[in-house]
Amino acid sequence: MSEQHLPATPDGSPVPGPTARTADAPVGFPARGARPFPDTHPAGSAVSAPAAPPVPGGLEDWEQGTLMATLGMEVLERSADRTVVTMPVEGARQVIGILHGGASAALIETAASVAARQAAPAGTVSVGAELQVSHLRPATAGRVTAVATPVHRGRRTAVYEVSVLDEDGRRVARGTLRSLFTDRG
Repeated sequence: MSEQHLPATPDGSPVPGPTARTADAPVGFPARGARPFPDTHPAGSAVSAPAAPPVPGGLEDWEQGTLMATLGMEVLERSADRTVVTMPVEGARQVIGILHGGASAALIETAASVAARQAAPAGTVSVGAELQVSHLRPATAGRVTAVATPVHRGRRTAVYEVSVLDEDGRRVARGTLRSLFTDRG
């Protein structure tokens, strides 16, 4: 077995910092009892804040100041069975003048996340785990609307399928989001 050489000070002791290793500090694993996941409801989170009464514009109070507000999204319907979210193309275009694919992806994830939050079992929050998006045709003006419907709703996961339509009812993009239900914590 080869000997590991760590950076050392002139007196030969290891340099403190992330390169120094000790026998009691395993590499790559959190301390026993530590939660290895990020905070499930950080400030500004659109999907894990506590429920609040609706405010004008189709966003809840806790959705203000999030990407939803930045992109001008409005929630038109909000339920575990069907969620509808709309946003303007203006302000979300790429350099060639069409709706940015990242904006479409954000709309898809938002619609599915709002629906998954409604489906989350008591005491849990939904967290997006896997997003798949297909861009089908360009949108250049007006508003696009995402409609999220469940494909699967279980005790620990939900999968939502989302269609994004332009103002003429043509499908601009489609996608799916798999969400995990994690304990509030």
